[in-house]
Amino acid sequence: GINAEYGKQWYQRRVREENQLEGIRNQSFNMEQTNYTTQMLKDTKVSVDAMSTGLKEMKREYKKVNIDKIQDLQDDLQDMMEDANEIQEIMGQQYGMPDVDDAELEAELDALGDTMFDDDMSYLDEASEVPTTIPGSSGREEPAASQLDEFGLPALS
Repeated sequence: GINAEYGKQWYQRRVREENQLEGIRNQSFNMEQTNYTTQMLKDTKVSVDAMSTGLKEMKREYKKVNIDKIQDLQDDLQDMMEDANEIQEIMGQQYGMPDVDDAELEAELDALGDTMFDDDMSYLDEASEVPTTIPGSSGREEPAASQLDEFGLPALS
C-alpha cells in the first residue's frame, strides 16, 4: 500500500536528486576546466608577448654589435698574449748556460742518487759528542726544579 507507494516515490526522488547533483558536479568541473584553460591561454599570451618583446630588444641591441670588431679585438688580445709570453721566455733565459737535454739531466741525477747515500756518514757521529751539561758546571749536579724555565730548560739568571 501506502508505504510501498511512499517508498517508491522517495526512491525516485532520491535518484532524480542524485542525477541533478551529478549534473551540477559535471557543470562545475566543466567551468573549472574552462577557467583553467582560459588562464593558461592568458599566461601563454603573456609569455609570447614577453618573448616577442625580448626578441625585438635583442635585435635592436644586436645591431649595435659589430662582429668584425669583436673578432679583431680577440685577435689583438691573442697577439698581445703571445707577445707577453715571448717576452717572458726572453726574460727567463739564462746567460752563459749551455742547453741541457732533459734526458741527460735525468740520467746524471739518477747516477748521483745511486752514489749520494753510499758515502761515509761519519759526520753524524759528531752529534753524539754534543755536551749534555750546562757550561760552567761540573756536570754532576742537576739543576733544581726552581731553576728550570717553563720548557724544562735551565733558567737564565
